Amino acid sequence: MTPALPAGSRDLRVQAAAVAAAFMLNGLSFGIWAARIPAVKAQTGLDEAGLGFALLGASVGAVLTMTFGGWLGSKFGTHVMTPLTAVGCAVMTVFIGASSNFASLTISLLIFGVCQGTMDVSMNANGIAVEHAGSGPIISRLHASWSIGAFVGALVSTQVAAFGIPVLPEFAVAAVGLAIGGVLLRFTMLPDRHAEGGGRLRLPTGPLVLLGALALCGLMAEGSATDWSGVYLQRTMNASEGLAGLAVTTFTGSMAVARLAGDRLSLRLGSARLVSGGAALAAVGLALALAAQIPVVAIVGFGMMGLGLAAVVPTLFRAAGSQPGIPASVGIAAVSTMGYAGGLIGPPVIGTLATAVTLRGSLLIILVMLAILTVGGRRALTRREP
Repeated sequence: MTPALPAGSRDLRVQAAAVAAAFMLNGLSFGIWAARIPAVKAQTGLDEAGLGFALLGASVGAVLTMTFGGWLGSKFGTHVMTPLTAVGCAVMTVFIGASSNFASLTISLLIFGVCQGTMDVSMNANGIAVEHAGSGPIISRLHASWSIGAFVGALVSTQVAAFGIPVLPEFAVAAVGLAIGGVLLRFTMLPDRHAEGGGRLRLPTGPLVLLGALALCGLMAEGSATDWSGVYLQRTMNASEGLAGLAVTTFTGSMAVARLAGDRLSLRLGSARLVSGGAALAAVGLALALAAQIPVVAIVGFGMMGLGLAAVVPTLFRAAGSQPGIPASVGIAAVSTMGYAGGLIGPPVIGTLATAVTLRGSLLIILVMLAILTVGGRRALTRREP
């Protein structure tokens, strides 16, 4: 991976801000849509099972196209693919808002997932390019920008819904803003294209397999905490709906805040200790939540889990995008495909096992994942430390 031209410090600051804006736009598009899922469900007349299969379309679209998206980023440039897919996300938001049945919603979400997944790979790779150009570590702050964007998008969308505004008008207005933001990215992002004009399609091999396996563990833990922490409090402690929701809020909020400090911690501790220590902290937090019989204590445990996991995936993506001889977009695509597959399969696996044992027992699998991260993170990333 070679940026086209060395950038001056002022240009580099603009380019770093541009890629942060890309992460925020991606998060905004997700948050705006996610907050209106109940309204879309009512609009399409789907039951819970039908909605679940439709939602699966977005995840499948993202996971299946990440590797190809990485190749596109290396061939045409992540500074081209990021704005293009940002506009694609905006357009598909309108189609989601216009969906009236299972087929139209599933197809719209599938294409939305394709755009989201390709944009995810491209903007992560561009962030690595900005780091290599001399900005210093920024990847954790970029992921924090995504979390902030998703939070703001969901908050705004929730308020719009409270005023009784239908989904389609809201999504149409939001799409215009998102598309304008995407177009502006084309003129401000760091030019980043593989020197040979694009790498080949690449499945994870060698070090990328290990990094992908660790990313799978990390995103499986994240997805399970997001989807099951509130349910866990309700089922095992008879917590109220509001208190159970606080578990999810605490987990995601602590993760967003910790990501703002993740880059400084990476410089101070090193990637290996940051991932290994973070996974260990997350394991302690989850163990506390599983052992506790008091909702407040369990919420604190899930907050610790969010703090520990915050820098894990960004650091693994940085390592994937820094492999010798592999374009950043291709390396990140290979690892993120495995990682997001973990985020996709984790929550259903937990739910299926919970019917056979207990929810507390099924969540012990996540403790195993965190133990693998603790040991494997140190071994995989120590080799890359200077």
